[in-house]
Order: sequence, then C-alpha cells, then structure tokens
Amino acid sequence: MARRGAWQSSKIVTGKSWAVLKANPYLFAFPIIGMVLSIIPLGIFGIPALYFVEGDSDWIAIPLAIALMFGVQAVVTFPAAGLVCAVDEEMHGRDASVGAGMSAAFSRFGPLIAWSAVQTVVSILINLVRGNGQGGLISSLLRNVLAAAADVMWQLITFFVLPVMMIEKASPIDAIKSSSSLFKKQWGTQLAGGVRIGGLAALLVIVPGALILGAGVGIVLAGGTAAVIIGVITAAIGFLIVVLGGLIISAMRGIYSVALYYYAKDGEVLGGFTGDELQSSVRLKQ
Repeated sequence: MARRGAWQSSKIVTGKSWAVLKANPYLFAFPIIGMVLSIIPLGIFGIPALYFVEGDSDWIAIPLAIALMFGVQAVVTFPAAGLVCAVDEEMHGRDASVGAGMSAAFSRFGPLIAWSAVQTVVSILINLVRGNGQGGLISSLLRNVLAAAADVMWQLITFFVLPVMMIEKASPIDAIKSSSSLFKKQWGTQLAGGVRIGGLAALLVIVPGALILGAGVGIVLAGGTAAVIIGVITAAIGFLIVVLGGLIISAMRGIYSVALYYYAKDGEVLGGFTGDELQSSVRLKQ
C-alpha cells in the first residue's frame, strides 16, 4: 500500500487524536496542570537566576538555571505520565480520571524524577553543542544544525519512553532502549526524524495566534496611549491562543503516543486509528 503524504498523514492522525480528546475532555487538564505547575520553578529558580545574570554572578546563575531546567522538566513530566495512564485506561474501555492519572504518575515518583534528570542532562548537552553564537557565522550555523538534528533524533527515539515507563513499569534507561527498539522493529533504520502529529492544530490555532500576537506588538510600537492599550490586549489574546494551541497539541501527542506504542509493540490498533494510519505517521527516508 502506498504511503500517504506528510500533510495527509498528519491531518488524519491529528483528527483521530482530537476525536479522542473531544470524547474525553478531562484529558486536556493534564497539560494545563503541567503549565500551571511550571510557574513554581520559574518563580523559585528563574527570577533569582535573572537577578544574578544581571549582577554578572554567573557562578550562581548557572546552577540556578540548571535547577530551573530540571524543575520545569519534572513538573511537566508528571502530568504527561498521568495523561498516558488515563489514555491507556480509556483506550481499553476502562474509566479513568485526572486524579487517577496523577495518582498513577506519583506512584512512579522515583523513576519519573530520574527521567526528568536524564532529560535535563540531554538538554544541557544539546545546548552546549549549540553554543552561544560566538565563533563566526559558519561555525554557529553548523553548531545549530547539529544541535537541531540531535534534538529531533532524541525526541524521536524517546517518543515511547513515558508509555513504556508507565505501562511496563520500566526504568528510564530500559525505557529508552525499549523505545528505540520499538521504532527499529516497526519502521527499520530508515527513520528521517519525525512523528507526524499536530500539524493541522498548529496551522489552525498556533499560526493565527502568532499572527495576532505579532500584530499586537506592532500596534504597541506604533505609539500612542490608545494604541498601546489596544496592542497589549491584542498581543495578550494572541499569546493565549498560542498557549491554547500548544496545550491541545501536547494532549494529542500524549494520546497518540499510547496508540502508536501499542501498534509498534504488538500490532494492536486502538483509539479509532487504523494500522495504515499509524504505520504512515512516522516519517521515513525516501
């Protein structure tokens, strides 16, 4: 059977994931919880880090920045894990809830904290590869390309980590190995670095939101008291639309990761998807 095009594949799996989310709207609460909780490490570590950066005290700012990265990673990981558990229950015809999902996530407290630490270390290493923009245009461009490629491949090979950790109760290292193996078993070694999900939501929500945000900033820069007020309101609306789009995509990716995990693991098709849709949703080299 011929493979679908990238846009068609993304449109289909996004639509199916949205159908699951629409049928179980409480799932949307998980990414919202992660977003709200991320304010805590931002306040505890982010503001002091900025203060010490301004004071040229990098020896204090850098550890605070690392703590910030870990804190944010941890507080978004637990709701994401809870989402996986809730989706797993729903796809197998069992009732779930936000409380049950979060309880399941906190029952895996140690492994999820360890996974957050792994994610933080990898993020730091990728940022080190990216550098600070110094060293010339060509050098900076190459470093950014390498960092982007490393980030995409890391996101791909770890796509199943949370499903494996929460459903199979695996450790972070075993989950990484299993996630990578599942991709190789189902799609071989021709991965091009992409799982198609959320493109339609980005086009319909995030792009318009970004345009509204940009228009608001432009109005503010136009000057005048009335223009500033209108511009700030417009920019705020655009920002909220972008955030909403990001939350929707986050929830759909969680739903989709569970469906794709079961398909890659043993060919089981859940959530209203078809095997062809799931098979075609991973981008391969041409």
